[in-house]
Amino acid sequence: MNYIQSIEKGLKERRSHREIVRKIFLSFPTKVFIGNEERQFTIIDNIAFYFQIPLNSVQIVGSAKTGRSFHKNSTFNSQNSDLDVAIIDSSLFLKYSEYVFNQTKGFRDRSDFPIRDGRSTYEEYRQYLARGIFRPDLMPTGKKRANWNKFFGKLSSKNKDMFKSINAGIYFSEMFFEYKQTKVIENYLNNRPI
Repeated sequence: MNYIQSIEKGLKERRSHREIVRKIFLSFPTKVFIGNEERQFTIIDNIAFYFQIPLNSVQIVGSAKTGRSFHKNSTFNSQNSDLDVAIIDSSLFLKYSEYVFNQTKGFRDRSDFPIRDGRSTYEEYRQYLARGIFRPDLMPTGKKRANWNKFFGKLSSKNKDMFKSINAGIYFSEMFFEYKQTKVIENYLNNRPI
């Protein structure tokens, strides 16, 4: 059964979107690594080792997982597609969010938050944090952000034959992860043929 058939089966059986997401993203194999499981292990193991977290805390999401972007309604393409990684670990989430809290003096000094489209990323950072998601691309500039970018930059370079780049975010728990991934099911419903 492929991923779309599994989504359809879950919808037909009136399963919750979170249950469908849990099945696909936490138990099904990663589509782009079928036949290349050694590469998947190496990437996941490098991430787990670098952050000193359990291997199962590192999950693949996005079009690499399913072979299809339901948001862009396109097929995974190694020349243009990223490998999106979800790190589900409350200790790591806490470590990074506390670092930002201290760096910004309790968010009183927001000067190091990047500016995008003429606005600080602080508000977007805060909104994601409230939903149990730490977005490193929104965190203030500084040593931890530089180290994060350096690690994922090297990992991306080693795997540029398969992915445009490798990116990651940190989730406080599986519940927050599942909730965020339900957008995949909503995007699928919005883009599926009638």
